[in-house]
Amino acid sequence: MSEQLNTSTTTTTTTTTTTTNSDNTTQIEETNEVTPSSLGEIVSDKKNGGEFDDVIEKNVVVWMKDQLNKEKRRINRMGSKSIPVDVKNAGIIKEENGVILNRMELNTNFDFDKVTQIMVSESTQCPVKKGYNYITVLLFANNPTPLIVPYIYFNDTQNKLTDWLFINNQFSRSRHTINEYKDV
Repeated sequence: MSEQLNTSTTTTTTTTTTTTNSDNTTQIEETNEVTPSSLGEIVSDKKNGGEFDDVIEKNVVVWMKDQLNKEKRRINRMGSKSIPVDVKNAGIIKEENGVILNRMELNTNFDFDKVTQIMVSESTQCPVKKGYNYITVLLFANNPTPLIVPYIYFNDTQNKLTDWLFINNQFSRSRHTINEYKDV
């Protein structure tokens, strides 16, 4: 069962105005403007009164690592290399405009603004977590050796896997959009 949590935050803008009067006295006036900022809609998978199943989640991690290792071996057999990156956290954000953003926090200092190409594998159903699919994501930058990242997501026909948000260890955020898929 999926539960949708609406989240928002506010941005406070402080404006300071300094005025010098005709009698050379200075008057300082500060105004604060609070503006709501939407972070989109976070979708979480919760069971058993909000608790997730540790056993299933651990099995998912083992299965995902196995899938990633298979893809790495396949890439190696083709004469290429890849650099695996550990995922710290992942999920989707449904934005107000309907865009589904695939969000990944990755255990690296890599600057994801340098990514010039994203390739995703065909999706595979996750046998240990029903309703979820797995893909391998390749991130290319200036280096010919791509980063390789596992990704699991809820099988939702609305998620076209075109919008991505990558976050590194410095909490730098980099948003990317895939405009076109091509079979390779």
